[in-house]
Amino acid sequence: MVGEALASFEQMSVRGMKPNSSTLSGLLSACPASGSVQVVRHVASFVEEQKVKLDAVLGTALVDVYAKCGFLDEAMDIFERMEDKDVKSWTAMISGLGVHGQPKNAIRLFNRMEKEGFKPNEVTFLAILTACSHGGLVVEGMEVFKLMVQEYGFSPQVEHYGCLIDLLGRAGMLHEAHKLIDSLPIKEHPTDSLLISSTYAVAGRITDFTRMQEMKQRNVKVANYGVHETEGESMVKEVGLSRVEIDN
Repeated sequence: MVGEALASFEQMSVRGMKPNSSTLSGLLSACPASGSVQVVRHVASFVEEQKVKLDAVLGTALVDVYAKCGFLDEAMDIFERMEDKDVKSWTAMISGLGVHGQPKNAIRLFNRMEKEGFKPNEVTFLAILTACSHGGLVVEGMEVFKLMVQEYGFSPQVEHYGCLIDLLGRAGMLHEAHKLIDSLPIKEHPTDSLLISSTYAVAGRITDFTRMQEMKQRNVKVANYGVHETEGESMVKEVGLSRVEIDN
């Protein structure tokens, strides 16, 4: 696929057709899946030689691909040279820093984004929360989560809850995780209990969570049917199934 895209790109040059930013970004979109760094460098060289404008579309595509390939210096260089940036540009760079072990730099860039007047969206907050989770930055992660809800008015999705609870759970701060969620001016998400269960597992307290869930189920059963379980009666559990496909 990448080979065909490159061939088409070269044919455009032969026929005297100058590719625009959309054409180049389309070519770059084939690179992350194939891991073809050569294509990325080929496009970057073309942009440099032909003095193609690094607008939001092309610049973000280059930043995103370089970051995903692990070339953060090149990604940051493109980012700083971009003439026009949008929320996607900032998010791509923040995400790249966070994923590749630079959570503090991701936070600095996030703060700079706000100072320069760009409004983060839900994806931006997910990127910075992921960075905090990977880097174990508990205080920063909690502040970002509060900022997302209280200042920007976004309702956290499952992924946002997952990042925050994973962060607090790995730090052994289960009480703080519950307290923070309860203090937010929104209703708790229906999947909170599932996320909390993974937190107990990480903290080595899965038996505590199982006991708590069984107690809740027992209370619901008694309330709904007016019956009491005998001491030795076992709880009915749903069966789950997971699949992982490796090498087709």
